[in-house]
Parts: sequence; structure tokens; C-alpha cells
Amino acid sequence: MNGEGEAWAHHFASYTSREHRDRNRHIVLIPVGAVEQHGDHLPTGTDAWIAAHIAARVAAARDGVLVADPLPYGSSGHHRQFAGTLSLRPSTVVALAVDIASSVAQHGDVPVFINGHGGNRPALGLALQELLLEDVDAWAISYFDELKSVVDELFSPSHDATGHACAMETSIVAHLWPELVREQLIPSPGGQGVWPDPFLFPAPHPQTNRTFERVSANGVVGRPDLYSAEAGRTLVEAAVDRVGESVGRIRDLLQSTHYSNN
Repeated sequence: MNGEGEAWAHHFASYTSREHRDRNRHIVLIPVGAVEQHGDHLPTGTDAWIAAHIAARVAAARDGVLVADPLPYGSSGHHRQFAGTLSLRPSTVVALAVDIASSVAQHGDVPVFINGHGGNRPALGLALQELLLEDVDAWAISYFDELKSVVDELFSPSHDATGHACAMETSIVAHLWPELVREQLIPSPGGQGVWPDPFLFPAPHPQTNRTFERVSANGVVGRPDLYSAEAGRTLVEAAVDRVGESVGRIRDLLQSTHYSNN
């Protein structure tokens, strides 16, 4: 691929079957997100679009890495009482992840899920366990798990900046797609949720699953009013760098003699 084709060089689905057969082993990034309510001020596609953006940039910056078309829907049943939410059962997310990863691995590639939705973490963890039983080497990275130290530097109080449709997500959307932030509908101070801690980086607490209207009446947890597009730029660049670093370490591990001999 050259010329205009260079724009497609890292897209898994742009290759023909023959080209896939003849190329070397690659890491294949699979963005996974959600289409679900993000308050009244952010688009329902927020999680899926952020994951796809980060994965595409990570792949484009590295040899031996491709990005697959995203799995846009996720485990969002806890948001279903809010209009615009499209959800899969957790078991369906697990099954989809296992099937896609197995397909990627069948011809020698290594699947790495790039996740943009907190509700997908349990399902992806279970999918990795299922894939382990099938002897499929697979990985998952939730981009937001890479950003706690950045959030601590950007926002005060940082705890309130990361929940749902929060300052972190609002800042990222304001940077990437500013026309899609409904500024006049941003709640202030937002939604603080109820015990146990519903924030993205919570203190240790008992685990329970709740429908989101029991957590927040307006679908928001955190302080979206603390957002800024400049903070969003910093968050996106950090996510691309840190997810990219993890992908690079996975690639190095796969190429190591120690790993190959196990």
C-alpha cells in the first residue's frame, strides 16, 4: 500500500484475504465501547468513539499493529432506563469478544481489546479467562485505567472528575468533537451518586450492581462543569501514549525468547 493507500495501512479490514495470508504476525487492536446515555450533554456514542479514536492512533503509530473495526455496543443494562441506550447482555459481550479474538488468533495474530466503557471490564475479564482455556493469547486495556495520575493533575477535586459523563469524558469529547457537547445542558455541580462509591477510581468498598437511576437521577456522576477542551487534549494524548506503551510492551513480550518458549 502506498500513496492514498497509506491511510488504510493499519486498518485490519482494508486488507484482502490474500494480503492477510501473506503478511507477518500482527497485534490486532479491537476497540470495544458502548452506546448509552451520557447525561443530557454528551452523545450516546461517547464510549465507542473514544475507544476507536485511541486504538486507531495507537495502530497508526506502530509497525506490526492493526486496528479492527470496533465493537460499538457493550454491557450497558444498568443504563437502559435512559433513552438512547443500546445494550448487550454481559454473556453476549463475552461471547462476541471470545469469538472475535479466536478469529484473530486463528491465523496467528494477537488480539488486544481497547475498552472505552467501565461496564465492559467484568465481561472482558471473563472473556480473557475463556480464551485462556482455549489457549488463545489475548489482552484487554481500558484506556481510562491509564489516566488516573493525569486526572489528578488536571482537576481539583480529581475524585469528582471521573464518574460518568464527567469532567474527564466531557473534556475528551470537547477536544475531539466540540460540536457534540451541549454546553447549555451541562449540569452543575453534576451528579454525586450514592454509596457505595460510584466513581471511576473508587475507594475500596463492597461490590454491588445497580441500575443507574438508583445512582444518579440525571445520568451523571461527577463534575462535568469542570471540563475543558485543553484538558481533553492532554487526556487524549496521554491515553494514546500510555495505551501505546502497553501495546508496545505486549509486542516486545511476544517477540521475546522467554515468551516464545512457554
